[in-house]
Amino acid sequence: MSLEDFSPDIDTGSEWEGQSAEASREQAEKFKESAKKGTAGIKRTQKDEKKAKKQDFLLANFLVKIILEKKFDFLLEDLFACIDDGTPSNFILGVLSLVYVDISHAIREQSGKPQIEFHYRLEIGQAFVDHDIAPEIKDRINLWVEDMVDVVSFEYSNIQTKRLISLLGNNEQLLLFTMQVFSFFFKEINMSVSQATAKNYCQFILWEVRKTLTTLEVEEI
Repeated sequence: MSLEDFSPDIDTGSEWEGQSAEASREQAEKFKESAKKGTAGIKRTQKDEKKAKKQDFLLANFLVKIILEKKFDFLLEDLFACIDDGTPSNFILGVLSLVYVDISHAIREQSGKPQIEFHYRLEIGQAFVDHDIAPEIKDRINLWVEDMVDVVSFEYSNIQTKRLISLLGNNEQLLLFTMQVFSFFFKEINMSVSQATAKNYCQFILWEVRKTLTTLEVEEI
């Protein structure tokens, strides 16, 4: 249709008014639905931010204690690099829980699980051997992985969890930090671990954690 098709003799007023009213109703419904989704998204984001801040404060509290203990100095560079990379505070806490038992206690108190008791230490130093790992060490590593999953899963932040799943897929800095913690744990029990062995174990552990986290019902924000 063009202006040439227009004729003042054609009565289009009532038809136009009907179409206009219907279009307005449809527009109003679409707007209300969009507004509803937008408001829900804002509320979820605000809720996520509160959860993230709660974990940030918890990490900051433990960081002060860790910084004051000189034996953890060598971990700090990689730890802060992970923070700069955007690794969520709750997962950093989970990784540190292997070598700082108070963090594990806080995580397990939050998840309603019994605290870890681990007093194993070799009198004479030895190298780590894959096929000859003491049951106590196996149990402690398994509980470490459990803590890493729990600290992220309990009242988890959708935004932070999606970010973490992405980082766990391929992030050298997070892997390096986890390896440092893993090696430090064995040093504390008088056992040495090669970099290659630490990398193999930590890659496997982080991948298993990632698989578990992908089963969480993470909402779109």
